[in-house]
Amino acid sequence: MFIDELVVGKHLIVSYYYSVNLRLTLTLAKLLKGRGEEVCILNEHKIKWNLAPFTVEFNCSESSVNLVFEAESELEVPKNYLFVTSSRKLNLPGAKTFHIKKISEVAFLAYSEEARFSFKIGKDTIEEFEQGEDLIKILKDLGGEATLRDLVNISSKKLNLPKEKVREEVSFLINTGKISMAKNFIRLNSPD
Repeated sequence: MFIDELVVGKHLIVSYYYSVNLRLTLTLAKLLKGRGEEVCILNEHKIKWNLAPFTVEFNCSESSVNLVFEAESELEVPKNYLFVTSSRKLNLPGAKTFHIKKISEVAFLAYSEEARFSFKIGKDTIEEFEQGEDLIKILKDLGGEATLRDLVNISSKKLNLPKEKVREEVSFLINTGKISMAKNFIRLNSPD
């Protein structure tokens, strides 16, 4: 899961979505506090606490795990950080960078060169979000590729969904990189 990935090693989240940055920061802080860690949120003055789904106690000291919220430059990031959110691509040596892309009203995609995670923001949590798995299974049954028309018609019948809903799922899967389309031809992308 995405939040578990963020606990291991240094990470930079490049995102223009304040709500995503806030929820990721607070969820990570809550997880670390639950593990007995002392957590420090730098730039906490930028947090709009009235928008926060929950509060987290934090204490900044030499031994605390540093999370940096909405950093505007590298100067705001201490050497011993774990996690940084920013709307800018900061130069943080050793950090794994994830970019955030909105893929639907409730779902987001975090992607780096090595990994992709789709997630949605729940009431108090970050939840994994998998949409279109049935459609992928049908595409696999068709040999991994099909015309858009065939995929929509077959999937609509097998899944008992309106064709427009199937097209929305195809669009979602293209945005998440699980399938690709060229000239109305849909192809399953390899998992790596």
